[in-house]
Amino acid sequence: MDFLRRLRFLVPSCRFTGNRGVLKFVSLAGVLGLLCVSASAQTTSQCVPSASPTGVASTGLAEKIGDIVLACTGGTTGNTVIAQLFIALNTNVTNSLDASGNPKFITVTSSGAAVTATPAVLTSATTLKFATITYTVPTPNSIPVFITIAGIRAAVASIQNGVSPSVVTASLVAIGFTLPSTSFNVAIGGTALTSSALNNGIACAGSPVPATQDFPGFINARTTSSAVRITESIATAFTTKTSDTTNGTRIVVRLSGYGTGIRLFVPDAVVGNSGSIPTSGGEFSTTIAGGTYTPNANQLLLSRVDGADQTGAGGTLATSLPVGGASFTAMKELTVTAGAAYAVYEVLDSSPFVNEAVQVPVFIANAGNNCSASLQTVLTASLAPVSNVSIATAADPIPRYISAGLGSDCQQIGDCTAGYFPVLSISNAPVSFSGASQGPLQTTLIPMLNNGGTQLNLSISIAYQSGSGWLTATPGSSSAGLSLSVAANPATLQPGVYTATVNLDGGNAGTASIPVTFTVGPVGVTIQGIVNAASYQVGPIAPGSYVALFGLNLAGNTVGVTFNGLAANLIYKSAGQINLIVPSSLSGQTNATVLVTVDGTKVSNSFVVQLAANTPGIFTPGILNVDNSVNAVGNPASRGSIVQIYFTGLAVPVLANSVTVNMGTQQGLVPLFAGPQPTLPALDQVNVTIPSALAFTGNSTTVAVCVSLLPATTPICSNSVNLYVQ
Repeated sequence: MDFLRRLRFLVPSCRFTGNRGVLKFVSLAGVLGLLCVSASAQTTSQCVPSASPTGVASTGLAEKIGDIVLACTGGTTGNTVIAQLFIALNTNVTNSLDASGNPKFITVTSSGAAVTATPAVLTSATTLKFATITYTVPTPNSIPVFITIAGIRAAVASIQNGVSPSVVTASLVAIGFTLPSTSFNVAIGGTALTSSALNNGIACAGSPVPATQDFPGFINARTTSSAVRITESIATAFTTKTSDTTNGTRIVVRLSGYGTGIRLFVPDAVVGNSGSIPTSGGEFSTTIAGGTYTPNANQLLLSRVDGADQTGAGGTLATSLPVGGASFTAMKELTVTAGAAYAVYEVLDSSPFVNEAVQVPVFIANAGNNCSASLQTVLTASLAPVSNVSIATAADPIPRYISAGLGSDCQQIGDCTAGYFPVLSISNAPVSFSGASQGPLQTTLIPMLNNGGTQLNLSISIAYQSGSGWLTATPGSSSAGLSLSVAANPATLQPGVYTATVNLDGGNAGTASIPVTFTVGPVGVTIQGIVNAASYQVGPIAPGSYVALFGLNLAGNTVGVTFNGLAANLIYKSAGQINLIVPSSLSGQTNATVLVTVDGTKVSNSFVVQLAANTPGIFTPGILNVDNSVNAVGNPASRGSIVQIYFTGLAVPVLANSVTVNMGTQQGLVPLFAGPQPTLPALDQVNVTIPSALAFTGNSTTVAVCVSLLPATTPICSNSVNLYVQ
């Protein structure tokens, strides 16, 4: 239902009688009667709407659209025009709301005649209504009356009209004067800000923290620095706080991939390129300076925002707008959590006449490292606060933006080919793998070069032509240089030929696409699972314990099993199962990679198991009565007698009272003996007395062996088995 048809329901007391887009009404009574008859009882004023579309951020959720101007002529000289006006946008109106739920900061002004208007109200998420607009027709009636409606905000980022750039349109309907039934553009969404980052990563030899943590201190100490540059694409993108906004333009600078022990520092204030002396850490071939600002000179100045959240909202300004000339040296250490940090900056002053740019330097202090993760540090900037609220509310910040990175500014600046940017160089030659279905991982390293001046950051995606999830690609670096590790995993693949493409995107550094073919043959030597050989429970296993390894094609003339490269002692071998003793020298490690090798050339998939100091499992049958006969339903033990419980998984020296036995309702029984069985490796033994008062139902109860590493720790208990008692 279009806007004109919806209006019939908003004004049910009037009947549409006009043609060619001119609305005439028949009134029943009251004010609506005045509005309705005004078009038919007298010469109707004619109004022509227009707007100068303003450039706005296509990612904005509360962008101020261009002023809407009505040029009205005609009507009976000296008569009062009384009208209602409806404005419908092709996206939500997102002005902040007052206590009554009405949009704030929308104004109506005029020239040619005095115009009065009631405040705007929202009749829907996209439609504004002015219940009454009045003016007196001037003499002569050819003198235009200009009515200007300003301050409307719109969710530009929500527009899904297939138009690029996003265009905000308005449609107007009036009761009391005539309007053409057309829509017109009021704002054009586009790129407001762009950016570039020069990321020098983490210094391999280390980077110092100066004794004096101010800007000159970091420069003099030669602390490693990176920088992000933010540039206006729209000359008014850098704006200061006004009465109808929550804050001036905000930028959130995000850092990630810095690992542990890294300290990050940023300035409290940064001066843009329109300043007396711009802020720079020396990146982008600019002069090193903390920044100098002169007030009342249309110079770009941003302050860091203390206490802003990760979306960029809230907080207080770290620097107020200087009343006199000021040079800035103060620095702030960022909070680094899981290798990530952020800083929020807000515009305090700017120039509306020129396109401005500003640099935010970041100083990185760290101890020496092997640079194995040097490709993982990321430095970006985006508009803030970030939000997903695309409706008018009373509390959400204005302006606000969807989460989106800023495009590159190098074309605008004209330095895309400058030597300080990274340049990707890598072979696009096809990569081929072959392996067995469900077999081991296949890997290769592809050398890369960075022919530019700063760290190369890559975005990697994989497009599958057949199969899915079998390919990974990871950038890395070492003393041998940069490389791309490509790995094909046949663990879930059936025999066949699979293809995919690894796509590398280094932004301005370049792109590359590498075709990959994986020929998967029949199932080879395959590990499917490893369990405690006594309990057959899945979970951590203990060094020095018996385990059972299950898989496919495990048989051969020679069979070997290794845990982290250490050979295991094999007890039993078949095509589907190998029983073995885990190397005891793995003690203290938390996991192990297991491989099976058959006949020296056939290697299984890599199977990772978790290790634990103790993982007790009782064998079945695994209990002997006092006469060394097997405890069974037909051969029960007597109350008060001693039984011997055999298990595996006791891997640490046995401390006093560290091993206990749970028997039925009796918990924590202290055994007479607990430790390795003296004649067979990996076999453990507990001798315990059956309590004379043991209560049970039928002729059996349950038994479990528990081990505590320390007296205060929760015991690790085995599986429960039946103990037959008479």
